Amino acid sequence: MGERSAGLDHHRKNLDVSLLVGPHAHIALERLAAEALTTQEFATAHKYADRRIRVSPPPAAHCFVLRAEAAWRLGLTEAALSDLARARLVDPYDVGANRRMLAWAADERRLGAAAQLICREGNLAILRAAIAELRRAGGRHWAACSVFDNHVTGWVAWTNALFVEVSLATEDGTLTSILEPNPFHALASADVQATTFLVRRPPSTTAQIVTLRCGEDVVQVRRVAPNLTSTMNLRAARDPSIGIGPNVDLPTVIVPVYADARATIECFESLDKARRPQGTGKDAFQVLAIDDASPEVELQRHLSELATKRKIRLLVNPVNLGFVGAINRALKEIQRGDVVLLNSDTLVPPGFVDRLADVAYSAPNIGTVTPLSNNGDIFSFPTPNDVNPMQRYDEIVAIDHVASATNAGKAIDVASGIGFCLYITRACLDSVGELSDKFDRGYLEDIDLCLRARTNGFRNVCAPSVYVGHHGSKSFQEEKRGLVLRNLSFLDQRFPDYREECRAFEIADPLRPARAALERALPWPAEPSVLVLAGERTCPAVTDARIRHLRLHGERTVLLSRDNNVLHLRAADGGLPQTMRLRFDAEANLASSGDILRRLSPMRIEILEPNPPPRLIELIRCLDVPIDRWLVSESIGEIGSLPSCTTPLFVPSKMAEAYAQSRWPDRKIVLHDWPTCFLTLPPISANDKSLVIVPSTPTLASMRMIKTLADCLWGREPSLPIVIAGATCGDDRLMSRPNIFVTGAITADELGNVLRPHNPGWILTDFEQPVFGHPLVETARQATRPVAYRDWSGGALKPRKGDLAISAIANAAALADLVVDWVARS
Repeated sequence: MGERSAGLDHHRKNLDVSLLVGPHAHIALERLAAEALTTQEFATAHKYADRRIRVSPPPAAHCFVLRAEAAWRLGLTEAALSDLARARLVDPYDVGANRRMLAWAADERRLGAAAQLICREGNLAILRAAIAELRRAGGRHWAACSVFDNHVTGWVAWTNALFVEVSLATEDGTLTSILEPNPFHALASADVQATTFLVRRPPSTTAQIVTLRCGEDVVQVRRVAPNLTSTMNLRAARDPSIGIGPNVDLPTVIVPVYADARATIECFESLDKARRPQGTGKDAFQVLAIDDASPEVELQRHLSELATKRKIRLLVNPVNLGFVGAINRALKEIQRGDVVLLNSDTLVPPGFVDRLADVAYSAPNIGTVTPLSNNGDIFSFPTPNDVNPMQRYDEIVAIDHVASATNAGKAIDVASGIGFCLYITRACLDSVGELSDKFDRGYLEDIDLCLRARTNGFRNVCAPSVYVGHHGSKSFQEEKRGLVLRNLSFLDQRFPDYREECRAFEIADPLRPARAALERALPWPAEPSVLVLAGERTCPAVTDARIRHLRLHGERTVLLSRDNNVLHLRAADGGLPQTMRLRFDAEANLASSGDILRRLSPMRIEILEPNPPPRLIELIRCLDVPIDRWLVSESIGEIGSLPSCTTPLFVPSKMAEAYAQSRWPDRKIVLHDWPTCFLTLPPISANDKSLVIVPSTPTLASMRMIKTLADCLWGREPSLPIVIAGATCGDDRLMSRPNIFVTGAITADELGNVLRPHNPGWILTDFEQPVFGHPLVETARQATRPVAYRDWSGGALKPRKGDLAISAIANAAALADLVVDWVARS
């Protein structure tokens, strides 16, 4: 393809390297990648796009598209498609990613890309291709529209002979027009009819609904924000500092319903069980359901039956209004009492409304209350900001029962609540009014309401004494990310500090004590566990690799991560425990910690930490289970003093075995080779080869060795570029040198694709202190290139032909000279 190589002499020679460092480096990297694509320097484009993805700030969708384009041009088909998938994960609406996915993919991913392009693509040829793809999947009609203050315009295409109509529903009525096909429309063909439309919008302070129908089928429904600004809330604001008692009116649980009949029916069954607590004979709340134009007949029928039996009040929307429209319609129906916004894919426990109300009225200025859940972002349990598995109803009730006792009366301040289950007091609702019309359906309008409530003096709190099950994204699964991105920009305009506040909240984690208390009180899995002990000096990549190996063998694994005199417990399968912390700095703590560790049903303990403190070793030995001591660094600490007959030393590689035999000749050494990725690289291009350095850890010692080597190489081979494949503790300082490029943090399975554009001629790895079992280092050592490394075996292992085994005691200067000589003669 006329590809020019990405060598130092071509691209770095005339480049101001200061552009690649500092707070604006990401902008320069994106620009350089785009320029290289323009000049068909695809390896160079891949290099810059790849680094951009690995540095701050988090990459946008177009960054992955840049790397995908370069990868595709280099023949890395699967890598390119993977990057497009990641781009669409970041932003499902990204036109560049969807265009390429439609053109390059050969599977069902084309269909998703085509669906997104229909509403956003301006290129007629691509639109026709998208329509053709959707037709093959059984589609019969497609439309796109653009909303302006005084009109809505767009196009519609269809394959059958039925009429098409467009309607605009306003507060004063509905305007409907019949659309005639235009045979000269650019999308029209022998099989497809098409036309454009324009609908005038009357001024309104309320949302309007645009609906396109083809016969009985709804082609598209679009809820558009008001084109006049309303200055009115539902009611006048109330001062939250004035104490008020619980409202005498029953709270109303509002449930908007659209799809997923099974989950929704189960939700209403749980509400029915929760509505009348045992022994009271009275309803604790009332239920208002909104059928938001559900397409599921079973769901429509079930709601109608519940309404007939007077178990719910039911509102039916003729067209889908989305979460905001449905909730606001319900709020207009409810003039008194508190409300609970509840997703239809939740399962609620008995007494949940009463306990949420108790927390809401535990202080006069609390406005909203959110419970814990398996799937509730910061409110998630046991792992926050994650989707934990959805439990059965009886399991949810059991967790909630424990939470109600363990965390009774607790109210923990949060920046905002979340609408999967959000209790709102009448005082707060009167103050902030309805949900904002500015948000597209389904996401972030609940957060906006909570932040407006806080602005008006109300507190948003979590009630960790209540636990609600939540499936999550049942109604708009594929659209969720796009909806969030679209709405997030508007939320940022209103509350510019909110995201930073969320980051600070995650770091502080004020909900952790409540989660830990609940964890401690709940039963833990009875399945035997392997406990893996790692510490501050244990390489995280090695720890992760060992846990991954154990899980592949079907063994339940719990990580014991030591931080000074505290052990953090985390089950690798996402189950309990996740938040527990144990102390072992005193005899009383030691006994208590031992009891908790026994609850994990340990069948053995694997020690990866190089030098665990004696008190921790004492704790481990008291468990009376087998101890596997792994050699993953240069030391085994106090474990080395244990009898060799009862505590063999396990090693993950032949290099580690040779090292151990030379250090501890009397100890039994057990080799268990950890699986390693085999790194196959394409043939070396004769020009512009690079020296690749794969560091094991981002340490100052590693950085000093790299700088020493760079200086030595610059003096003797100034045109030879150095590529650091991985993270360092000073990327910017190294990148400011004209002969060094740093990729940023990578994983072992990425190494081949990352290195390919750099045309690696030689690889240096494992040159710092011994780190055995490191997946990145072990993969680099297997590369189809000459590899230099420190020989921790003391000469016991013979190097491959072309490799350079460096003495373990060589200092940085000697190592640099040896590597430069090796490069020069090979």
